[in-house]
Amino acid sequence: MARTTLTTLIVRPSVPKTKIVAAFGKRGTETSSSAAAGSDATLEFATETGVATKAPPFQIALDRKRQIAAVVLGSFLFGAITAGVYWKDRWLPTAAAAAGAPGSLRIESDPVGAEVRLNGSPKGKTPLSLSVPAGQYTLSVQQATNVKQLPVSVTSGAVTVHHITWAETPTVPGVETGHLSVATDPAGSTVLVDGEERGVSPLTLRDLSVGQHRVVVRARGTTYTRTVQIEAGATASLFIGGSQAATPGSIAIDSAVSVQVFEDRRLIGTSDMDRIMLPAGDHELELVSDAVGFRATRTVRVAAGETAALSVDLPRAPVSINAVPWAEVFIDGTRAGETPLGNLPQTLGPHEILFRHPQLGERRVNTVVTLKETNRISIDMRKR
Repeated sequence: MARTTLTTLIVRPSVPKTKIVAAFGKRGTETSSSAAAGSDATLEFATETGVATKAPPFQIALDRKRQIAAVVLGSFLFGAITAGVYWKDRWLPTAAAAAGAPGSLRIESDPVGAEVRLNGSPKGKTPLSLSVPAGQYTLSVQQATNVKQLPVSVTSGAVTVHHITWAETPTVPGVETGHLSVATDPAGSTVLVDGEERGVSPLTLRDLSVGQHRVVVRARGTTYTRTVQIEAGATASLFIGGSQAATPGSIAIDSAVSVQVFEDRRLIGTSDMDRIMLPAGDHELELVSDAVGFRATRTVRVAAGETAALSVDLPRAPVSINAVPWAEVFIDGTRAGETPLGNLPQTLGPHEILFRHPQLGERRVNTVVTLKETNRISIDMRKR
């Protein structure tokens, strides 16, 4: 039997030869790594492995300082901007006032139609309202040949009113005082004249010497200073309002007897004044005449820039009249009858009584009818 020989052939796959450029094991020391950097090109792409090169300690500290400085600077700038926005609206009104923000000046005269000049420049005729920068001015008001010139002070955001009156008759010789009427909006402001506190507004001062006086009004934490000219027997009016829209009005009282005018128990004027200045609106006034024992309350509405007329209706009181031997009686020119006359109702105030007798002639008696006592008038026609 023939022998068969089996030969086994093992074929191995062909593996390409690979040249190892560098091993990816643990790196050597910094010195050896640096030494190999010159010959190993793969070290130039070490950042591609995702491992960042650690910065030196001094560089890290510098970067932290820069970050802190940037945060502090940003906070400072934000705070400065916020503060600027907050204070802008608060500071601007004060700055505007300091720069001469406008105030309101109103000039009235009796009679109306007087020519007004401010610092020599014509502005129009009374009644006149002007909006002018805050400051000091020279006001000139002329009615025909009558001229009045006075210094005026205008305050930012306030109303200043000057009322000019020309007396129809010359000033009475020997009168060395004048009156000052002060009104404010709102009422209740403290008024000082020449450094002396005189009360709260509205009020009327009747004992001021002729000449210029310094008036200070303290209202709502703000102080207003004005210079007013007082003339003998005349009334100067001063109004200070809280806004330029606060234009005052006034009242003129017609009464047969002199009455004092009170508001909230404060004396604001008398019927002897040509007018009493008041803020626009409704006012409850108390009218008092101690001389005749009269007291009453009236409500009056005052319109801005206008004068409201207030007529005082006085009550009546009984009067008894007699004469010896007898006489025909006339009261204020009207025949009342023959004496004796009892309980004749007469209006409070002054009256003239004429007694007439055919043989004894005439006698005149001036009397004042009051509510304070019984009114009796008697006369002996035989005596002279």
